[in-house]
Amino acid sequence: MSDDVEIEISGREANLILRYGYPFPDQAPAFEAVAGKAGFHRLMIERFWLEMLVGDLSRSIKEVGSPALQEELDSLCVTLETAMRYSD
Repeated sequence: MSDDVEIEISGREANLILRYGYPFPDQAPAFEAVAGKAGFHRLMIERFWLEMLVGDLSRSIKEVGSPALQEELDSLCVTLETAMRYSD
C-alpha cells in the first residue's frame, strides 16, 4: 500500500481546503497551485495528510453557519475519503 493518494479536485475545492482544511505548510503549495483554476486537477498527497485534512474539514462543517457551505464541505470530505478508499 502506497502512502501517496491521487486525488482529483476542482479549483473551488482547493480553495475550500486552503480555507477550511488548514493544510500544513508542506502540503499547502500543492493546493495553492490549483486554487481558483478552472477544471479538475490531479494531485498526489500523502495519506496521513489527507486524513488530517478530512478531520479538519469535518470540524469546520460543524463551525460554519451556512447549510450550503456545510454541504459543499461534506461533499469534499466524501471525495477525499473515496480517493483514499480506492487507492488501497
